[in-house]
Amino acid sequence: MLSKFRLSLVLAVLAVLSACQDAKPVHVVLDGIARTGAEPMLMLTDELEPMADPTYVHKKRDLYDCQGMVAPWFQKVLVAELNYLAEKEKLQTINAPVCLLIVDKDLGPKEGRFSVHFYEDAHELKECAINHRCKLARNVSLVLKNQLVFRSYFLSDFKREKYYQHCVTPDDMWIANSTCYVVP
Repeated sequence: MLSKFRLSLVLAVLAVLSACQDAKPVHVVLDGIARTGAEPMLMLTDELEPMADPTYVHKKRDLYDCQGMVAPWFQKVLVAELNYLAEKEKLQTINAPVCLLIVDKDLGPKEGRFSVHFYEDAHELKECAINHRCKLARNVSLVLKNQLVFRSYFLSDFKREKYYQHCVTPDDMWIANSTCYVVP
């Protein structure tokens, strides 16, 4: 017999899975935001390695300052999409965030090796990225599929225990309640 907790967890997972199957893609329109620029999205070598030294080194991942690593136009796209999704979920938006590029040493580009994390300010960056005491998350994993970059978003409000995942495809189609890992 399933415990109440396990039963509610199973029902929640089934609800999310059915929502994923019913989700109709919606075109994300961000007025005034350039979707391309002169620089590449990320400054990487031909072997898909970062072109700069990490700001912080951990056992399983390296953290890089976005300046010089993530194109300014791409940072604006990501923040605009994060705020668009946050508004849809009635979560706090971010205005002038601090940004980190996180490179997971154990994953490949198709598995979300590169993720961009945004923080309200330098204090929150230190508390969350270094001390692991986060009050909210505004992250996007870049998932490479068929030579195209999908953006898999994770938004949360840890205090209210609210968590959301969304996928935005290379052609700016938003698939709600889904990660890009499961989108064909």
